[in-house]
Amino acid sequence: MPLKELRIKNFAIIEAASVEFDPGFNVISGETGAGKSIVIDSLNAALGERVSVELIKSGKDSAEVQAYFDNINKEVKAMLLEAGFEPAEELLIKREINRTGKGRCYLNDSLVTVNTLKQISEYLADIHGQHEHQALLNPKNQLEFVDAFGKLENERLKYSEVYASLEALSKKRASLVLNEQEKQRKIDMLAYTIKEIDEAKLIEGEDEEIEKNRNILVNSEKISASIAEVYTLLLGDENIFSSVAGIEKAGKKLEVLAGIDPSLKTSAESLKNTVIELKETAEKVSSYKEKMDFDPARLEEMDDRRDLLLKLKKKYGNGIHEIIAYLGEQRAELNSITQNEEELGKIDAEIETLRLEAGKKAGALSEKRKNAASELEKRVVAELSDLGMAKTKFKVDFSKEEQAEGLLELNGKKYLANKTGVDRIQFLISSNIGEELKPFNKIASGGEMSRVMLSLKVITGSSDKVGTLVFDEIDTGIGGNMGLAAGKKMKEAAKSRQVICITHLPQIAALAAQHICIEKGVKSNKTFIKIEKLEQERRIKEVARMLGGSDNKAAVAHAKELLK
Repeated sequence: MPLKELRIKNFAIIEAASVEFDPGFNVISGETGAGKSIVIDSLNAALGERVSVELIKSGKDSAEVQAYFDNINKEVKAMLLEAGFEPAEELLIKREINRTGKGRCYLNDSLVTVNTLKQISEYLADIHGQHEHQALLNPKNQLEFVDAFGKLENERLKYSEVYASLEALSKKRASLVLNEQEKQRKIDMLAYTIKEIDEAKLIEGEDEEIEKNRNILVNSEKISASIAEVYTLLLGDENIFSSVAGIEKAGKKLEVLAGIDPSLKTSAESLKNTVIELKETAEKVSSYKEKMDFDPARLEEMDDRRDLLLKLKKKYGNGIHEIIAYLGEQRAELNSITQNEEELGKIDAEIETLRLEAGKKAGALSEKRKNAASELEKRVVAELSDLGMAKTKFKVDFSKEEQAEGLLELNGKKYLANKTGVDRIQFLISSNIGEELKPFNKIASGGEMSRVMLSLKVITGSSDKVGTLVFDEIDTGIGGNMGLAAGKKMKEAAKSRQVICITHLPQIAALAAQHICIEKGVKSNKTFIKIEKLEQERRIKEVARMLGGSDNKAAVAHAKELLK
């Protein structure tokens, strides 16, 4: 997953520059002050580090850096997928820096936050030296480093599977457990609701029936008067000639006439049938009239029931059907709470079993880590000795936090844990006799830190997930044979990943697969920087310059010898 190309525009004193890198060992050289650090600063910017607007070229409103990586590994692809991007074999990062402070970042032409860019960049490149883009300064990554060195991925996977089950079960338990006061309050509220609805003895459709009957009762006097009038109009009384009597009389006359003219027989029978129907209607009206009786007590009873239903609707649902459904839900919830105790007992037993199993696997993993760490300590000390740090002490410090509510149980004690186990790891180092061991990120010298990082990277080989290593001024404080040793180690590291090194040492420069030179010049009263990938003759001249004189025949001869 090497850095293939870096493009820089209006950054510091660079107006426009582009540099291509070899997938193996690259060196960058140049006179002091030539601008080598600008290349590192621009790469840092592309990787999401904070950038000052002071780095925008004078007279320009914005700067831009682009970093192009290819052969993307599975870790970066997974992170891209998680961030909502399509996984790709190539990755183009573009960072725009604006004087207003409103810069933008892009991944394969899609806008992305700086935070997401930084997270993905952790797997793209480590820059060691003056800058702090260093994954191994983070204790979490130090743990990953030890596991990778010890080839403990399978053991960790077995443990993490048990831990995931334990964590899921613990979360389920937590969701079931309520604070006792809250639990009782919930039970009381549910019981009250159930009782209130139960006591109403609701019947589907009764609200509609009540409205219909209540409307009749309220209008009973008006109905009664109208019914009496209808009855009188149908059958009449002493003073009114009724409709039935008139129609009956008309029917009899038609019967007589039908004897003379048969065509009137149908009309006569029709009137006869009408009289029968009207008499039946009159009887029904009479019966209804007798039953019709305004009852204030019945109306009051109906109004009370109606008010109760309206109250329940306001609290529990828009209709009786909804209220009855809500009652079922409340009963189910109350039943669930009362059954929790039994379920909790089963879950607690499962948790205890998993706690012991996870603790056993975490303990075994921890022991293997300690064995791997012991071997790593020896290897690092040996590598550092070759790099001029013979008095260095290196230690992998282990700790774990005991916690009363910890998920894992180990040797009868409970510990704070996560998916990686119970171990907390811290790399400690002392580079001078008499100095106490200090955390890895407290090393004062950038050169020392770079050499330590180089040693670790050489030791782990291809097990590390970071594709590009950048060493800035790794040759600080070393020279001669130590410089040659450092160069050989970088060349070894470059077999499994890309290495880019800014160096002043010809011994290191001569071992690289590709040599890039940075020169500063002045043209038309403006300072410019030239970045050049050196071919053989130009490379000999640059290595000779690094040896002490590009025009010195002895230096040129020595440079040719080194490059062989």
